[in-house]
Amino acid sequence: MNLSKKISKGVVLIILFCASLGAAVKVEAQPALTREEQDYVKEGNIIQAVSLDGAAPLQYSDANGEVRGISKEVLEEISKLTGLVFEYRLYDTLQDAFNSGADLFFGIPHHYAPEGMVLSLPYLESETILYMNSSINPTELADKKFAAVRGSDLPQGISEKKAVYFDTREASMDAVERGLVDYGYGNAFSVAFYQLQNSYNNLITVPEKKESRAYAIGFLKENEILGSIINKFIASLDESRMSTLVLNVATQVDRKITVPMIFDSYGVQIFGAIAAVMAVMLLSVIHNIRAKNELKLQYDRYHILSQTSNEYLYEYHVKTQLLELSKNCRQLFGDADSLEKLKAVFKQVLGKSETAAPLLELPTADGETGIFKCISSPIFDKKGRVYSIIGKLVDVSREEAEKQELIRRSQIDGLSGLYNASTAKRLISERMASVPPGVIDALVVIDCDNFKEINDTHGHLEGDMSLLEISESLRRSFRKTDIIGRIGGDEFCVYMLDVPSQEFAAAKCRQLMDLVKESSIEHQLTVSIGISLLDGEETYDELFAKADQALYDAKRRGRNQIQFYEEE
Repeated sequence: MNLSKKISKGVVLIILFCASLGAAVKVEAQPALTREEQDYVKEGNIIQAVSLDGAAPLQYSDANGEVRGISKEVLEEISKLTGLVFEYRLYDTLQDAFNSGADLFFGIPHHYAPEGMVLSLPYLESETILYMNSSINPTELADKKFAAVRGSDLPQGISEKKAVYFDTREASMDAVERGLVDYGYGNAFSVAFYQLQNSYNNLITVPEKKESRAYAIGFLKENEILGSIINKFIASLDESRMSTLVLNVATQVDRKITVPMIFDSYGVQIFGAIAAVMAVMLLSVIHNIRAKNELKLQYDRYHILSQTSNEYLYEYHVKTQLLELSKNCRQLFGDADSLEKLKAVFKQVLGKSETAAPLLELPTADGETGIFKCISSPIFDKKGRVYSIIGKLVDVSREEAEKQELIRRSQIDGLSGLYNASTAKRLISERMASVPPGVIDALVVIDCDNFKEINDTHGHLEGDMSLLEISESLRRSFRKTDIIGRIGGDEFCVYMLDVPSQEFAAAKCRQLMDLVKESSIEHQLTVSIGISLLDGEETYDELFAKADQALYDAKRRGRNQIQFYEEE
């Protein structure tokens, strides 16, 4: 059958298609809505409407994925007349549509509706049509395979053993066309639509009033007001308007062009196009070879460039767990066995970790330790599996050293070289939050007794020298584990970790006072000291207030003294 004959056949099918229309319910003109129904429409709620895909022309998705069909046109007509707003979605199976949580199911025949579903008035009726493979005798169907659609009841006289189920009407007709099953029944609309769209060659249709089907709207959620509105306007659709809606859908069929049809009409052009494509492919192969050579040249250039920079290339083969290093990488690290930390990064890459360019401390061949930024990328095979990881190590040791030095300087007092006030407070607070049970810590606050006199008499330079002498005496008196800081102009603090006894803390403080005297004979510098022991759960501010009170008591009692905080 040539293309023109097929088109003629399509025109005939459209005529038969429209002639097979069932009667829509005929009533009077558009009815009025009650006040309650008008208020429901004014709320403007979007009504979720779902149905089964592949049931053209009742409802189906076109080539662009847009919902189309007679049932949608009916709802659109209701929308124009009432102001209701519908949102459409089609599902592959009835069960998925029923479980979607939508408001209503459109285009559902009565025998598809589950028990308990409330249905609207029918807006369309149709008789069934027998469709069968051209090799089958219509009088010998008893032992033949029947094409059924999942979710629908089997016609009377057809056993379950002979039924083969498909998700959609189109799928069942395709199966009959290819001879996978022998025959089936469908409504006149769908059979005519798919016969026209798919241009079946091996499928014969026979009008047969096996059963009548009425199509309605099923409510998935109980809503009497919505049901009342829809029923009123379905009842208002007359046969003339319904015929127009059906004809609009019938004339929008996107006919599928089959391979035989194309070759019959355009065989010479196709073979010419194939020859042209082969020529293009040959040119493409030549171009790819050149591009591959150019890519290799660029890689060699990059590899040479990496030799003169601080970048070190590598490749990790996932299957063999072999780590392959570039020449300068081997010179730096010696071999791949020492790069265990780098191998740990590969596990993160394989696990699709979001970690980006981590910093690694890696041992070098000369016994030093360097800091490197690790940048890795997975390479996938045709099945989407990682078979290789390529990357580079960038030496950032100098930058990290400079960064750490800046951090250190931000924490240190510029004159004394001790921790500044904010750093001392942070470190002490962190220690206080983690003191083990039964351990005693002590906060020592030190103040220079006659510092103002030194500044006024001998100048600020001499005053700074005195502060340096106190700072050095603090380092010599207390342990390396203690936190020592300058918290004011001539005020210092020491947080002593794990103090064996109160006498131990006092002994350390007397050692400090002796060293201060020895180092400042010219100015006769002395210090007053207040001590508070950490007792229970306290904040830094609470502990400091107690030590500061003890310092005040030491100065009030004559200075150059050590005073422990005592509860009043």
